[in-house]
Amino acid sequence: MVQPSGGIITSTILIKGEISGSEDLYIDGEVQGSIDLSSGRVTIGPHGKISADVDAAEIVVRGKVKGALLGRERVEIGSTGEVHGNISTPRISIGEGAQIHGKVEIDRAEKAQHNVSNTAQSNSQISRPQGKPSGNTPSMAQAATMKAGGDNGD
Repeated sequence: MVQPSGGIITSTILIKGEISGSEDLYIDGEVQGSIDLSSGRVTIGPHGKISADVDAAEIVVRGKVKGALLGRERVEIGSTGEVHGNISTPRISIGEGAQIHGKVEIDRAEKAQHNVSNTAQSNSQISRPQGKPSGNTPSMAQAATMKAGGDNGD
C-alpha cells in the first residue's frame, strides 16, 4: 500500500479537535472534531473511525465516518467504507459492499464538466435509483448505489 506524502494518524492515535492544513492526510486512527484540508487528500484507512465533518479536495473512505463529506474534486467510498452523513462532490465512486446512510449530492460545477464521461453511469444510478439495473452490475453494488440516492419517494 502506498502511503500519502503528508501526515499519518496511526490506529493507536485518538485526536479530538480541529485538523486543518494543505497536505495529504492518512487516518487509520480515530478523529473527533473537524477536518479541513480543502486542497489536500484525506484517506480514512480500514481501521479509521471519524466523527467529524470532512472538507478536502479528495476523500477516500475505507473505514467508518460519521459526519458530512465535502469532496471538492471527488469522493471514493471503498468496499469496506461506511458513511453516516451527507456527501457533496462533483465526482463519486462507490465500491461494492460500501455503506452510505445519508444523501449524496453531485455538484455539477463547470470544473467538473470535463469529467462527466467518467461519472455518467454513477450519476444516473444515483439520481434515478428506480431505473433498471444494467446486466453486468452486481446486485450488491446496485443496492449500495440505491442507498446512496436516499429516499426519492418511489
